[in-house]
Amino acid sequence: MSRIDFLLLFFLHILSWTMLAGQSDYCQELNQPGLIFCDDFESLDPLSDRYFEVGNNNGDFVPMDGVGREGSRGMRTIWQAGEVGAGGMKKSFGRTPSNYIGKHAAHPDSTFKEIFWKMDVRHQVGWQGNGPAKLSRALTLANANWATGAMAHLWSGGPGDEYLGMDPASGIDEQGNLVTTKYNDFANMRWLGWLPGTIPLYADEQAGRWFCIEGHVRLNTPGLTDGIFEFWINDTIQAGSYGLNWHGNWNANADNYGINAIFFENYWNDGSPVEQERYFDNIVIATERIGCPEMMTPVQQPVPLLQNSLKVNRYGFEWDLPPGIHGEILLYSHLGRVVQTFDVHDIGFCPFSNEVAVGLWFYSCRLSTGQMISGSVLVQ
Repeated sequence: MSRIDFLLLFFLHILSWTMLAGQSDYCQELNQPGLIFCDDFESLDPLSDRYFEVGNNNGDFVPMDGVGREGSRGMRTIWQAGEVGAGGMKKSFGRTPSNYIGKHAAHPDSTFKEIFWKMDVRHQVGWQGNGPAKLSRALTLANANWATGAMAHLWSGGPGDEYLGMDPASGIDEQGNLVTTKYNDFANMRWLGWLPGTIPLYADEQAGRWFCIEGHVRLNTPGLTDGIFEFWINDTIQAGSYGLNWHGNWNANADNYGINAIFFENYWNDGSPVEQERYFDNIVIATERIGCPEMMTPVQQPVPLLQNSLKVNRYGFEWDLPPGIHGEILLYSHLGRVVQTFDVHDIGFCPFSNEVAVGLWFYSCRLSTGQMISGSVLVQ
């Protein structure tokens, strides 16, 4: 094959991949007043260039093409059966109490007393176990030891553990004294009242559907009980508390810290009952309401979980798809050179072509259900 033929194939592959992945310009097109931070995961730069701490769970929590909104790039999480922690990201903004926490902080010279944050979340079709506990939290990290002045938790609970709820807590007493000494110093925190949402986010019938989740925290005016914590799902208010004493008069001291971090988490206290996936996309932090009308989608009818319907070994591909579902497989080298493409439907097998030499190869399969199956195979 000539160099020109190779470059042409490579270009065509990149073009077809871009069309398949449905690349999103969400952050570029977002016209958000008071924007602090936006991440639609389309950037190929390392997450560690944007977040002060990233846990990729040995490669199970990573950006991936085709898993975001409308087939764009997003974050893919895999819980192994029994696994508790499946990775997460920590984003700082405003003034922070240490260089480590402040790494890549947005607006590092500002003090934020009120913030909104949103994220899009989807659980795989066939999801089991209802709510996986921790999802996200906004925090005041008050010193370099991560003593926490405020924690605005969004985590699962409610009847059948099918709901997302809010659980505000303060590490500052009502007189304005910081009493926590470390992160998750629960014994020294004031719990301000759990409230569940009204949409059963984690119910079986919601699996496979994207949800837009937005939280809002406003610290209290020093000496008053006018703090706020509330959250929405798909622009529908779920719960709210509007007379909170987050910090006493602690914020009367300009040297103390405001809200300065959001954690995006995959932490399941009891562990996942089976191996399964969920997905994040389109994270936004701002000082004004974000909303998500453009992201609203109707309830999707469940489709079968097809990850196991495609198998690959050193000889070729084998598939067993339900009636009416079809797709296309691309097999390519690590340089992006496509060596084989073919359609899949019903039940079948396709051996590797003569161009597939010994070595590591990559494949992707976009199904008519919108699902993307991708991976690698070692040909020996």
